[in-house]
Amino acid sequence: MSDEGVGPSVEPVAQWWFVPDGRLPGRAGAEVQVPDSRRPVAPLIDIPTPPMRFQGQLPTQRQLDLWGDAPLPRRQWSVEMWAIYHVDRPAGAVAAVRGSQDQPLPWLLSVYDWQASLQLQLTDGRLVALQHCVKTWGGFKERWLHLVATVNAAEARLYLNGEVVATADLEGAELAWPDQPAFEAAAYLANEPTMELGDLVRGLACWDQVLDQEQIQGRYSMLCQQVEQGLVYPGQSHFTAPPYLNLVTQTGVNLLWETDRETTAELRWGPTAALEHRQVFTDPQRLHETTLEGLEPNTTYFYRVTCQAKNDTGKNDTGKRHTTETESVEGEPAWDSGLLTFRTAVVPGQPFRFAILGDTESRPHVNRRLAQLMWDERPHFVVNLGDLTDAGMEAHRYEWTHEYFLGMGALHSRVPVFPVPGNGEGDLFWYRHYHRLPEPEGYYRFQYGDIDFFMLDSNRRETDFAVGGRQYEWLKSNLQASKAKWKIVCHHHATYTSEEDDYGDSWREASTWGDMNVRPLVPLCEQAGVDLMMFGHLHLYERSFPLRDGQVDWQRGVVHLLAGGGGGNLEDFGPTPAWFSAKTYRGHHYVTCEVQAEGLTFRMFDLDGRLRDQWQMKK
Repeated sequence: MSDEGVGPSVEPVAQWWFVPDGRLPGRAGAEVQVPDSRRPVAPLIDIPTPPMRFQGQLPTQRQLDLWGDAPLPRRQWSVEMWAIYHVDRPAGAVAAVRGSQDQPLPWLLSVYDWQASLQLQLTDGRLVALQHCVKTWGGFKERWLHLVATVNAAEARLYLNGEVVATADLEGAELAWPDQPAFEAAAYLANEPTMELGDLVRGLACWDQVLDQEQIQGRYSMLCQQVEQGLVYPGQSHFTAPPYLNLVTQTGVNLLWETDRETTAELRWGPTAALEHRQVFTDPQRLHETTLEGLEPNTTYFYRVTCQAKNDTGKNDTGKRHTTETESVEGEPAWDSGLLTFRTAVVPGQPFRFAILGDTESRPHVNRRLAQLMWDERPHFVVNLGDLTDAGMEAHRYEWTHEYFLGMGALHSRVPVFPVPGNGEGDLFWYRHYHRLPEPEGYYRFQYGDIDFFMLDSNRRETDFAVGGRQYEWLKSNLQASKAKWKIVCHHHATYTSEEDDYGDSWREASTWGDMNVRPLVPLCEQAGVDLMMFGHLHLYERSFPLRDGQVDWQRGVVHLLAGGGGGNLEDFGPTPAWFSAKTYRGHHYVTCEVQAEGLTFRMFDLDGRLRDQWQMKK
């Protein structure tokens, strides 16, 4: 890896990258290879050194003996931690040199709950602590923290994002080194139990010299640039977006993928693992996309993507599609998706199962767990109700490459997704980049089996959802044209919810029970025979009674389902029950729907896979 803008004198003597393993369990993930990355291990018994208690906690994960047998730098050195902090609960990690249980800890660099710290134990008995409280959402892109500690006999310095934030005069004292020092990284994630070390710390590096501020700022600039480019494994060939299925039909599916640099690509697919069909992409791009057509309904297909880097392209990464059936990819592929699968849509009358999820946004570790649980259900597809990312607009590409795809990418390499945009995708820049949906992409219609789905962009609700507005009229005409047995309308913002304070502080005043700019759609849907309106935005689960004309109607009512249980920060309900609310749950979750001749059966499961709600709809 080259350090752009940084001289060779600051090449680290040791460096580690940490990325959580987002692969699906079992055989689904066995063939999919990911670039080399240090995986944390957590042996809390039968280990040479006991776990360090930090902030009153034992570590949830440890990466032991990172350095190996090479001697650690002692007289002067620098250590770097590159971390992403995108949670609202206290979590943290440390990098430290350890000895045995009774020996001193010469140094420890840490971040915990937006607090950066360097602690030094000196031979004269002094414990030196350099600390800095980071402004919440005060890092690069409001999330990324670059910590560097430099130490020699005269002085210790702590840097945050290229600036000195704390110093200490060591007065020539030496650090109290143990007899057999070992370098360790440990995570303290009790408040985020599905989180891994690699979800917080993305990189560690050490030098046997004291870096100056210009060199540190160069490192910081380099790391920031890697984030801007969406590079998850710096210096290694990898998919920044793995093969990503969306808009599956009875006869086709949309597929795209993105690599860390411009590549040509070969896609093979077929009804067997022999992969009888072939498509070649000869124009080097980072993003390739295509539609597989002429497929059979309700049929399993196998596919594989391989890519090869090209060095003489000069292309941008806007991702145009270029294909031919005659030209081949040169050389050995450096990117290989492994053998993957998908299933085309069923025909009307056939049973199927789909999953529902919303607000995946800020916690890829939660979304990985939900994706694994959904995979165990083997749904035909997933509906994502918006806020795929927390703020994944043009300036925040990393929320797609470093978060969304690390949580959901493996699932959607096998199970297609039908999304709607949320406020987290408000400008639709990366939403359009990473999806291949019917124009204008923000809203569209698709039919799957006996259900017609109407997918809306509620970011434009103030104008588009008003009577006579663009999406209002589009929905009206498409509902009138629909002959499907079931009709479901999906959007991000809420029609009805008893969430505590988004629509008036219900602890102090009356609530409007939902977004009044969305409410004009409700009478339209009631009159057109819509069965279900689904949305997210609030990070809760809530199911309404069947409603019509502002009251419960068991015969002709529309059910309103809030399913915002992805990785977003959890919210809460108001203090009293709402007149429309049949079931509430505060926690991360997903929903499944089984579609059979006798009706629809919905089940909601929590993060531990426990059933929390079940209900049916029948004609």
